Formats: sequence, structure tokens, C-alpha cells
Amino acid sequence: MAYVSLYRKYRSQTFDDVVGQDHVVRTIKNAIKAGRIGQGYLFCGSRGTGKTTVARLIAKALNCMSSDKPTPEPCNQCEACISIMNGSAVDVVEMDAASNRGVEDVDALRDGVKYPPMRLRYKVYIIDEAHQLSAQAKDAFLKTLEEPPPHAVFVLATTESGKIPITIRSRCQQFDFRRGTPDEIISRLKHVAAGEGVEIDEDAMDIIARSANGSYRDSLSLLEQVMAYTEGRITAKDVYTVLGMVDEDALFELGDVIASADMAAAFALADRLLREGRDVRELLKSACDHFRDLLAVKVGASRRRNEDRWRDQAGKYSEDHLLHVIDVFAAAEKDLRWNEQHRLALEMSLFKAMAKPSEQVPVKQFAQDRPSESIKGKPADVIQDRSFEQVQDKLSKQAQEKPLGSAKDESKVIASTDDESFASVPVEVSDKSVTLADVQKNWQRILLHLQKVLRQVSAAATAREGTPIDLTDSVLTIAFSPKHSFHQSATQRNADLVAQAIREILGVDLKINAVLTESAKAEDAAPQESKLAESKPVQHPLTNDLLTMFDGTLEDNDYDPWEDSNNG
Repeated sequence: MAYVSLYRKYRSQTFDDVVGQDHVVRTIKNAIKAGRIGQGYLFCGSRGTGKTTVARLIAKALNCMSSDKPTPEPCNQCEACISIMNGSAVDVVEMDAASNRGVEDVDALRDGVKYPPMRLRYKVYIIDEAHQLSAQAKDAFLKTLEEPPPHAVFVLATTESGKIPITIRSRCQQFDFRRGTPDEIISRLKHVAAGEGVEIDEDAMDIIARSANGSYRDSLSLLEQVMAYTEGRITAKDVYTVLGMVDEDALFELGDVIASADMAAAFALADRLLREGRDVRELLKSACDHFRDLLAVKVGASRRRNEDRWRDQAGKYSEDHLLHVIDVFAAAEKDLRWNEQHRLALEMSLFKAMAKPSEQVPVKQFAQDRPSESIKGKPADVIQDRSFEQVQDKLSKQAQEKPLGSAKDESKVIASTDDESFASVPVEVSDKSVTLADVQKNWQRILLHLQKVLRQVSAAATAREGTPIDLTDSVLTIAFSPKHSFHQSATQRNADLVAQAIREILGVDLKINAVLTESAKAEDAAPQESKLAESKPVQHPLTNDLLTMFDGTLEDNDYDPWEDSNNG
């Protein structure tokens, strides 16, 4: 007789044999017993959790000939049960949607479903990996699923339920198959090992169960692989060797090296593991699992075999250090796909893991502890105080000690703060009556506030082309030259935003009137009766902006770099 794989040989043949899916089995058995058989079932879950197995059990339960009606306890002896078990039942159709995903495949299914079963009571269609059906195939299948003939039952199995359209899900009874726990998988492994007459250590079964990642089928495939390697009793060492995993002793040695922060030992350990042919990705993954288990033991959330050994090593770490080590190895494993220097990645992750969290100085604390260096033209105490309240207090004190007209002193304070802090500081106004000169003097500050604080970059950019020329009855007129008609219309649309910036800077409510005027350029050249009119004429607009912002003047011997750049 031909050899049969373990997962096929020990496939559950009754509902009671199904492991770890009690919520599914109980519901289906009760429904069959009550005669409430659904016409569509959707089984969702990761691979190897029993979706196809339960689908075949439904087919046997509906067609078992030991009873004149569907039974939750198929006999496995009648012709129907035997034909379903060996896959020869013509009325039980299994379709792999991964390879039969086209609309023509679904059309063939629809053509056959309307005919009654040839030998059994029900026609059962099992569609595996149903999410891989094409969009057109899903649409074609929907009508059949919506109004199927009474003799047809559909069972859809998928590992990605999110890719099944809601129109299909709403017409099926959905069951979520959960992953097996290590204890459930170990119980299954014991049953199979006993059936095969194989002796296996508890530690070996524990390793296989954890490596299977919740998949019963994967655990049996791993067991079968180890059985082929071992002639006698299966030990943990055999499992580590066959599966290419890092053994527990090496992981405990790794834990001791990191706890002792011995870099030389870390180099030696990494070199030895790589010489033994260990895969770096598998090593990092195993290290993550090991330190995760140490953390679980540390907080009392897990009990392991050789518990004294685990507790001894967990006692060498703080909880924060264990979390840090897990983060380091997890990040290294994730980045490994982009890094061809696997040896270097392993060594660097070991060194990073040795650095305890308490030894890593937070950036904020580092900035506070580091003495501020005085920068030319920027007092050190101003550099440290960056918050809004501190900046506002310093500017208020400067305003009380010196008039706003002192451009050189004020520029030092403003230069030591960022644009946003400067833009957010309101201007002290003696009373609520603001003049046109006040608006013109603070126009650049208003635009900066609009851009940096209110985050209205576009509104600030368009308003920057205009010049305040009149303030009458709380209506501020902003003039634009004819070539800036777009900016004029945009500013008028953004009038509320400009008014908000003025209100937050000057403390008054003004209405905005953006107009086009031929004299806008002339007004822009002399915006206010101030020291600008008395100063040396400046050709470059950036210089004008700076003088307006700081209420300053250019002395006769002052140098204007932009003027030279224009001339040059």
C-alpha cells in the first residue's frame, strides 16, 4: 500500500475528533440534528486549522446512509462515507480556487449545480481558497449562492476573509477557525506518535508545537520530517538539528552574554553560531522568542519546563531591559531583508541589546543637561527658552525697557527665536484705536502669523503682494497693482483669515477690502511716515521688508548686499 502522509492518515473522521474548534463543531452538529442545514458556509482561518476537514465532515454528515436523514454522527462504514473519505464521491466536488479562478470555471459549476445528485442525498461543493476567485467569477457565483437548488450545499474556505465580498459573506454562515494552542497541538502529537509507535520527548513536542505557529497540519509535517531523521527516541536536539533551529542552550548562552555586557564574548558567540551554519534570520527570530519567554517568566505569566533555569536568567534582567532587547532583535529581523551584511547585522544587534535602557540618555534630558553655548548675536538664555510663554515674557520685558524703534536690540531677541514663536506674539497696543501706521508697521508680522501660526500659506502668499493704504471706519483697504489682480481677488476671498491674523496680532476687528490701484506700487515704496522716508533709498524689496518689520533705518555707511547683487 502506498505511503500516506501523517496529516492525511490522521485527518479527523468525526466531529468529535476535531481539535480546538469546539465553537464550530457544536454549532454545525446542532444544526444538522435540528434539520437546519445552511446552503452556504464560509470557513475562515489560517492554514492547517481544519477548514477542509470540517467541510468533508459536513458532506459525510449530510449523505451518510446509516440514517434516512442527515446525522451529526456519520458511520464511516457506508458507501457514501467511504467514497467521500477517499475522494471518489461524484456528488462532492472540491474546487481549488487558486488554480480554477476564472469565470469559465464558475460557469461550469453553475451548469452542474442545477442537476440533482447522482448517488448521494446532497451535492456538496467545497471551494478552497475562495478569496482567489477573480472578481468576475465572484459576481457569477453570487447568483447561484443567492438562490441555490435545495439539493446543493456550498462550503467556502479561505485564509483571507477580508477579500470575500460582503455580498457573498452575507449569504453564508461564517465560522472563524482559530489557531491551535501549544497544549492542543502537543495533545495531537502524542496521539499521532502513539499511533505510529514512536517515542518522543516532551521538550521535542514543545518545540514542534511552537514552530507550527498554531497549524495542526504543519505540526504533523514537522513530526514526520523528524521521524524520518531519527531511528530511536526523538529528542529536542533532533528537532533542532532537522529544523535548523537554534537550540535552547545557545539561546541561554546568548542571554548570559547580553546580561553581562561582554562584547568579546558576544563576538565569539556570533562567530561560533555562524560557523555552525546558523541562519541569521532564524537566529534573530529565535532570540525574540527566547526573550519574550523570559519576560513572561519574569512577570509570572508563563511556566516553563526547567523553570529554575528560566527564572535564574530572567532575574538578570529588568522588565525594561527585556523589552529593549526584544525591540532590538525584532527590528534587526525586519531590516534584514534590506541588509546583505547579515553577520554585521547580528553583531550590531547584540551590542545594541547590551545597552540597558537606563544607560541611554533621552534626547530631551540630553538637551537640558548640555550647557548652552553662546552664539554670536544670540544670548544663551534666549536659546534655552523656546516656549511661547517664555518668549512672550522676554519680548514684553524688552518692549518695556526699550522702545520698539530700537531695531538693533529687538533684532537680537527676535533672531534667537523661531519664526513661529515670533509670529505668535501679539503686539502691545496702547488702546483699541489702531491707526493705519500701526497696521503698516506690523504688516510683515501679520503675514508671518497668517503663514506660520494659522497655517494659511496660500493666503499669506497672495496678501504679501498688497499694501495697506487706508483705514477708515474699521475697514482696511489693501491695494494691489493691476498685474496682481489674481492676488487681489484671492485676498478678498481670504478676507476672514487676514482679519483673524490682524485680530490676533493687534487685538482689533477690521474688515478687509482688497482693491486694484495704479498707485499701489508708489504706496508700497513709502508705506508709512516713518524713518524709512528719511533713510537711504533702497532698491531691493527684501531690505524694505526687513526695515518695515523691525522699524529700522539704514545709515549712510550701511551696506546693502542685495543692492550690489542687483547691480552686479
